[in-house]
Amino acid sequence: MKTTSKIIILLLILMLFSTFSLANEEVDSLIHQINISSGIKKIDAHLELSFYCRRSNFDISVKQASIALQEAQKINNLELQAQALYYLGLANHYNDTDEKAMKYFSKALVIAKKTNKTKLLGELYYFIGSIYYLAYSDENEALVNYNKSVQYSLIANNYRILGAVYSSLSNMFRISGSYEKALEFLYKSRDNYTLSGFQDGIAWVNYMTGTLYSTIGLFEEAEKSFKEALEIYLKLAAIDGNMNGVAICYDQLGVINTDMNNEELARNYNQDALNLHTQSGSKFGISNSLKYLARIEYFSENYDAALIYLDSSLTIKRTTNEQKGYASIYELFGLIFIENNEYSRAIDSLEMGLYHAHLNNQLKNIMNMNKHLAKIYNSLGQYDKAYNYKSHEVSIADSIYNSNITRNMLQLETLYKIEQKEDQIKQLEQENFIQELSLFRETNLRNFLIGILFLLSIIIFMVVYLYRAKQRANIELAKSKKQVDEINATKDKFFSIISHDLRSPFNSILGLSNLLKENSRKYDADKMEKIISAIYKSSHASYALLNNLLEWSRTQTGSIKFSPESFILIDVVKDVMDLLSNNAAQKDVHVSYETKSLSLYADKNMIHTILRNLVSNAIKYSKPGGRIQINYNQDDTQTLISVTDSGIGIDQASINRLFRIEDTYQIDGTAGEKGTGLGLIICKEFIDMHHGKIWVDSELGKGSTFHFTIPDVI
Repeated sequence: MKTTSKIIILLLILMLFSTFSLANEEVDSLIHQINISSGIKKIDAHLELSFYCRRSNFDISVKQASIALQEAQKINNLELQAQALYYLGLANHYNDTDEKAMKYFSKALVIAKKTNKTKLLGELYYFIGSIYYLAYSDENEALVNYNKSVQYSLIANNYRILGAVYSSLSNMFRISGSYEKALEFLYKSRDNYTLSGFQDGIAWVNYMTGTLYSTIGLFEEAEKSFKEALEIYLKLAAIDGNMNGVAICYDQLGVINTDMNNEELARNYNQDALNLHTQSGSKFGISNSLKYLARIEYFSENYDAALIYLDSSLTIKRTTNEQKGYASIYELFGLIFIENNEYSRAIDSLEMGLYHAHLNNQLKNIMNMNKHLAKIYNSLGQYDKAYNYKSHEVSIADSIYNSNITRNMLQLETLYKIEQKEDQIKQLEQENFIQELSLFRETNLRNFLIGILFLLSIIIFMVVYLYRAKQRANIELAKSKKQVDEINATKDKFFSIISHDLRSPFNSILGLSNLLKENSRKYDADKMEKIISAIYKSSHASYALLNNLLEWSRTQTGSIKFSPESFILIDVVKDVMDLLSNNAAQKDVHVSYETKSLSLYADKNMIHTILRNLVSNAIKYSKPGGRIQINYNQDDTQTLISVTDSGIGIDQASINRLFRIEDTYQIDGTAGEKGTGLGLIICKEFIDMHHGKIWVDSELGKGSTFHFTIPDVI
C-alpha cells in the first residue's frame, strides 16, 4: 500500500501542475475576453469568470460577479442581475459564508420569479434547500425548497439539478434510517446525472452508495462503490485540479478498512485524505479526517491519542458550526471513556451525543447511543435505566428497518405528483411535434423565398460589417493613442515630481544643514532654532511626499492587495486623528467628527489612507482658527463619508484637475506647506478599487467638502 500511495501522490502532483497551468490559461482567456468585449458580452465574460472561480478563488469570483451586477443594473437587465446575484451566492456558499449566500440567493429568487426563468429557479431552490438542511438543520424548510426545485427543474429539463436534489433527499433518508428509500433516490439521482452527462454527479452517487452500504454493514460492497467513485474523481482532478472528491473517498476507504480490521491500510488512506484536506484548507475535511483517525486509534486501543484527535476534530467543527458531525464525535468520546472505566464521563458524552442526534434526526446515532447507555447502566447495576435505554434502542431499530413510514415522515407527496406530471408534459410535447409536422409542407415554399432573402441579407450584412469593422479599427487606434498619451503624461509627471518636487526640499535640507555645520558656533539660540525648525518642516514634507509616491507607485504596479473586511469606522477616524492631532494643534485648527458606531465592509488600510490624506489636506489649507468636520451616513446600498473644511477653497477650473496625475492641482498650504496633489490621486485609486466615487464641493475663499462613497456590495 505504501508503494501504491507514493505512486498515486506522485501522479496527483503531476496532475496538479498540469491543471494549474490549464486553470491559468482559462482565467487568462476569460480576462482577455473581458478586455476585448463591451456591453452584454463583457458582462457575460465577467459572469463566466466568476462561475469558473466560485470554488477555487473566492475573492476573484465575488469581484467579477459584483462588477457584472453593477453593469447589469446600469442597463436595467434583470436576467443578468439575477445571474450575478446567483453567482455571488454560489461563491459565498462554497466559502462557507452561508448567511451571505442566502441573502444573495433570495434577491436572485425575487428577480427570477419576475422574469420566469425556470432553470434558474430550480437551481436557486436547490441551493437554498441545501443551506437550510446543512447549515441550519431545518429539514422542513429544506424539503419545501427541494420540492420547488424538482418542479422547476422538470419543466426546464435540468437533469443535473434533479440529480443533485434526489441525491440530497437520499442522504436525508439515510440519516433518518430509511435505507431502502435512500437507495431508491440514489438510483433516481444516477439516472438524471447520466442524462446530463455530469461525471462529478455520477461519482458522487457512487460515493453516497458506498456510504449507504457502509451504514448497514456491507463493507465489501461499500469499498467497491468508493473505489468506483475514486476512479472518476481522479480523472476529473486531472482536468480541473479539484481534489475534494479524491480526499473524501480516501476518508471513507480508511473508515471501511478500519471496520474490516485492516489497520495499516486504513491509516494510509486516512493520511492521504488528511494531506489533501490540509492542502485545500478544508476545515470540514480536516475535522472529519481527524475524527476518523481517532476512530482508528480507538480500535487500536490507543485511547489517549484518540482523545487528542477527537478534541481537535470537535474544536474545528465548532468553529464551522457543523452540528451534524457532533453526534458521532460524542459517541466515540463515550466509547473511549467506557474502555477507561470512566462511566460518569461516558454518560455525559453519550447524553450530549443523543441530544445532537435527536436535533438532526440521526436515527442510527440515536439507536447506538441508547445501546451504549443501556450497557453502562447494566454494568452499574441500575437495571431500570438500562431497560429504558434498551427499549428505546429496540423501538428505533424497528422504525429504521420499517420502510413503510418513510413517505409520510418527510411529506413527499408533492414530489411524487410532480414526477407523475413529467409523463404528461412529455405527451404534450409529442402532440406539439405532430402538429409541427403537419405544417411542414405548407411552409416549404415560404422557407425557399425566405432563403433567397436571407442570402441577399448576408451580402448586405457583410458590406455593412466590413465598413463598421473599419470604423471600429479607427476608433480602437484613437483609443490606443489616447492611452499612450496618458501613459506618457503620467510618466512625465512622475519624473517631474522626483526630479523637482522631491529634490527641492532635499536641496533646502542640505543647504540649511551646511549653514549649521559652518556657523554652529556663531549663531545664537534663536537663529539655531529657526534653522532647525526649517530643516524639520522640509524633512517632514519630503517624507510625506516620498510616502505618497511609494503608495501611488504600488497602486500602479498592482502590488497593493485589496483585502476587504468588516470594521467600525469610528476606530479608523480616531487612529487618523491621533496621527494628525499635532499638525492641527500647531495651526490652531479644530477638528470634530461624529462618534456614532457604524460598521463598514472595506479595505481598512485603504480607508485609513484616504481619510489621512483628506484630513491632512484640510489642515494644510485651513487658516489658524479654522474648523474641520468629518461626517458619515449609511443607507441600504452605500456609505457616504465627507470631510469639510473652512479653508481657502478651490475654483471650478482647478476642481477639474484634482484627480488627474498628468495635470495635478498644486498649491502651497496656508503656512507654506508644500504639496503635489498626489495624495488625492491615491485616494481616487483606492476608492476605485472599492467601486466607489469621490468628488468635491468647493467655492474659492469659502472652504471645501470632499465626499466619497463605499458600496455595500464590493
